[in-house]
Amino acid sequence: MKKESLFESAMDSMEDVSLNIPLQQISNDYYYSDIAAKEYEDELRAALPQNLQLILSRLADKNDEREAACMAVSYRQGFSDSIRFIMQALSWEPSRR
Repeated sequence: MKKESLFESAMDSMEDVSLNIPLQQISNDYYYSDIAAKEYEDELRAALPQNLQLILSRLADKNDEREAACMAVSYRQGFSDSIRFIMQALSWEPSRR
């Protein structure tokens, strides 16, 4: 069993919470983009033969995996940056020059 640092445990916990947020209820941009993407996918499926529909599904799945990985990296970086900022703010001391 791999030991995780406190930071990794906190990140995993926060990601679990963030993954349960229905984005279409929070963001109009996400909502309308999601609808348009589904319509485009349906149009492509109707125009493609069966064997290419499977490839389209695989492409969509890999794109989703890529976006999820990108979001995880961005989220972790933002969390790390905010902790670093807080630590710097707490250790800041005014100086006279």
